[in-house]
Amino acid sequence: MLLYCLDKNESENKWICILCSTKIKRKQIPSRAVINNLQVCEIPAELKKLNDLEKHLIALRLPFMKIVNLVSGKISHKFAQKGTKGPLHIVPSDVEDTVMSLPRPIDKSMMIRLQLKRRLKYKAVWEEQLINPNDIRQALTVLKEKHPGYKYVQIEDIKENYLISDKNESNQENEINNSNAIDIEEITCEKSSTSTEITNDDHINRLALGDVQDCKNDSEEMDEDNDDIRAKYNIGTDSCIQPADFSDLVMQESKLHTVAPAEKNKLTALLSDNTIEALAFPHLFPDGRGSFDEKRQCKLGWKEYCKLRLFSSDSRFASDSNYIFFLKYLADLKQTFSSINIAFRKKLTLNVGQSSDDGQMKFLLGKDMIYRHFQSVRGSPQYWQQRLKDLFAMTRQLGCPTYFVTFSCADLRWKEFIDSFVRHTGEKVKDSYSFAEKARLLRTNPVIASRMFEGRFNNLMKLFIKGGSYSLGQVSDWFCRIEMQFRGSPHSHMPLWVEHAPKYNGVNTNTKTRDEIARFCDKYITTRFPSATEDNELHNIIKDVQTHSRSHSKSCLKYHNTICRFSFPRPVARRTFICEPFQSDNDECKERVQQAKKNLKEMNATMNMLEKDKTLLWSDFDSLLCKYNWTYDDYEWSLTVVHRRPTLIHKREPNARWVNQYDEELLRAWNANIDIQFVLDPYACAKYLMSYTTKPEREMSLLLEATHKECREGNISVREEMKKLTGTFFNHRQVSVQEAIYRATGMPLTYSSRKVLFIPSHSNSCRFLKPQHILKQMDDENSDIYMSNLADKYFDRPLDSDLNICMADFASDYDIVSANISTKKTKSTVKKLQTLPFAIKKRCNKKAITRYPFFNRETDQENYFENLLVLYLPIRNRDEFKKPYQLYYENGIVYDYHQNCNRKVKDIVSENRKKYECHFDVSKEMESIFNELATQSKEDDWADVVANIEKNRLGQNEIENEENPDFELIHKKKKNNNIFDLKQSCHASNEIRPLLESMSEEQ
Repeated sequence: MLLYCLDKNESENKWICILCSTKIKRKQIPSRAVINNLQVCEIPAELKKLNDLEKHLIALRLPFMKIVNLVSGKISHKFAQKGTKGPLHIVPSDVEDTVMSLPRPIDKSMMIRLQLKRRLKYKAVWEEQLINPNDIRQALTVLKEKHPGYKYVQIEDIKENYLISDKNESNQENEINNSNAIDIEEITCEKSSTSTEITNDDHINRLALGDVQDCKNDSEEMDEDNDDIRAKYNIGTDSCIQPADFSDLVMQESKLHTVAPAEKNKLTALLSDNTIEALAFPHLFPDGRGSFDEKRQCKLGWKEYCKLRLFSSDSRFASDSNYIFFLKYLADLKQTFSSINIAFRKKLTLNVGQSSDDGQMKFLLGKDMIYRHFQSVRGSPQYWQQRLKDLFAMTRQLGCPTYFVTFSCADLRWKEFIDSFVRHTGEKVKDSYSFAEKARLLRTNPVIASRMFEGRFNNLMKLFIKGGSYSLGQVSDWFCRIEMQFRGSPHSHMPLWVEHAPKYNGVNTNTKTRDEIARFCDKYITTRFPSATEDNELHNIIKDVQTHSRSHSKSCLKYHNTICRFSFPRPVARRTFICEPFQSDNDECKERVQQAKKNLKEMNATMNMLEKDKTLLWSDFDSLLCKYNWTYDDYEWSLTVVHRRPTLIHKREPNARWVNQYDEELLRAWNANIDIQFVLDPYACAKYLMSYTTKPEREMSLLLEATHKECREGNISVREEMKKLTGTFFNHRQVSVQEAIYRATGMPLTYSSRKVLFIPSHSNSCRFLKPQHILKQMDDENSDIYMSNLADKYFDRPLDSDLNICMADFASDYDIVSANISTKKTKSTVKKLQTLPFAIKKRCNKKAITRYPFFNRETDQENYFENLLVLYLPIRNRDEFKKPYQLYYENGIVYDYHQNCNRKVKDIVSENRKKYECHFDVSKEMESIFNELATQSKEDDWADVVANIEKNRLGQNEIENEENPDFELIHKKKKNNNIFDLKQSCHASNEIRPLLESMSEEQ
């Protein structure tokens, strides 16, 4: 947030952020202030004109990362945003030897074609471009003067008049090469056509689906790209193995030069080398100052540093995708290192002597907790698994959501985005831009695009969803996940809970409720496709972003060659109704069902043919009904036989068969594709979560599981297994540049109307040990070795009468704050705990959602009832319970301070439990369905994963096989490391024989 400032001595208005304002008011230097040793000098002109490969050749630390172009839809390689796959390796580079090995330039404009490799014997080419050796020498001369790291770099000077006699020779060679240059205008492409016999049924299947035959070889629409020869012939640009300019392929030298500046050197550890940033990106730090590892007066965290660099008005950092990927990779590495240290402090209830027992780690490993240290790494499978548990907790307390809503990103369509890019680059704003201009601006301004999407989405939520016009009803709760599309831009998936929305209760739902659901959906959702004369603005928006492609794509036909998985074209309907599956009991019914399916398919094919020449009207639909001797009721019945689960059929005119449902206000405001689905049952909810909430991380999750299983079968040490899992995570990660910005700077990946808390209610819950320096000062028999958790604070709450509440109420209603908090800044009363240095204050907004350990009532009764009693029975300590817990739950009697009378324990627990588990059965069913769907999809997903690994392994396995020093540092064995080693020691036979001979008979 920014504060508006006006200097009396200046007429110019200025802004300052609240963080800096607060620090300045306390007479402290803000950590992000430039004077906190964060100033960087102006980039010299000699460094500004370098291309990507030239920047790498002058770097003393060479970053090896696989940069790819995220191609999707009509976005070809030359327009695509950038992404990265696999690990980042930093290797010291021999700049002097590399520059001296380059051909000496005939003149200052001479260009040579160069390939960069990790080692010359490797097949993988990390980068290939045309470079200017003279520009590289000039850049190194400037760095030698400014950058302390280049002080001892020696570059031999070249006289301008050397090799004069060779100029004529080279001119002749150039003429020969030019004569053999490729003539682009003469390139032709012959399309082979094969004739195959198509049966009548196959023909109807294709017509019913749409123009699928037009996309047999082309997965997506290609319109503006077809005008460019590079897109037409699928010539990619600017990737790790392809040139950045098409001219590199056309006007290239006959001789290809290959260099490996880091061939003689080993990988450098990013976590221990404090000079990497300034040496790997000298074009960003020309004087070597201002990097993260500089000594500073005020401490600056890594996330704050990433925000400072990427959100700065100096665009040098935000426009360099390599630097963004570097920040994101190092952020993940630092977080992993921190999480592992914290994970080793997680123990069961012990004393000081037992806390050093390595056997406790074996228990944790038996629970498959070994790779849970990835939970705090934003974007990892374990991170999203925790968010999914939070969402299940919301459904347990709030019930099934009312809607699922998706808002897609149209950054190339939103003119305000393009205008902002133009202003930031200093260009002149125009009324319109070509597709190539918009794609170039987006590619060079990923940080602005990410932040503007975040701002646009927050404003939409504020003005249309959770307030303002309430376009979808009185929304009470929501949960949002930001996901990156295949082309790298963010979009959001949201379950929404609406107050007083009708609920579908399966086939037993009465007619009144069904009608209420139909009216509710008609009020907020529509499929109307107005003509240009009726509403030109809405017509154009729907036509451009809300209409499904009639030619379909590979994504549509992912699971079946003739069935669109998004169910387009959608059925025509005169009213909104719930379509429930029809069960055929006899042969006559089965025959009728088959005939209905056949008629529907033929009707669909006929309408697809008719709409090529005209706009479909209700008269066309009625004519088809007459053709098959159907009434409209017969048609609605026939829709029940093609759906296997309850489905909501929206009111839809014949001309809107390809239009996805929308809300008019939201569509006009968002001006991009939206999808609104009314949730009928837990299956639909679980299906949606399976499809969208965990979609991109499923591949990584399967890889981690496979590595974990392989390590267990090999019986390797715990340390080696954690090292392998860390390697699997970083070697197979894939992120777009905008996702890297979100993750490096801490931009929110999820939004929620409720805070979700985990309650460690069970007496044997895992806890965090106190720091080692505190434990060393304590006696071995002392059991007070743990950090305080939520349960400890609950038992230490004040003795006020209004705090005679259960642990679930305490966690849901109260915030834990510091005991030193200023009471002036809080709206509610702050109460200090009895002994712990904390305080509590009542939440001013909505109550928190609670999570807790789960125990099966059938197989683990004592733990189940203990957990139930601690959660929902008001107590002051655990000693108030009497064993056996089940008997105490069923027959126990306690004094109720709220009603001032004795009551049964079971009644009090049931009363409090209803507040937090009123939808427990629905949530349990949904979670069970989700797990079943996940299990079913694993085999198919694993086949795709294996295929992708084999595809990407070519040219990559050489560098990945090199020992990564960062993983060695993270899993380095310490003197007092609490790790249980499963691997047996190996000794020579001559060492073992004397030991065996000295053993007794019993031994």
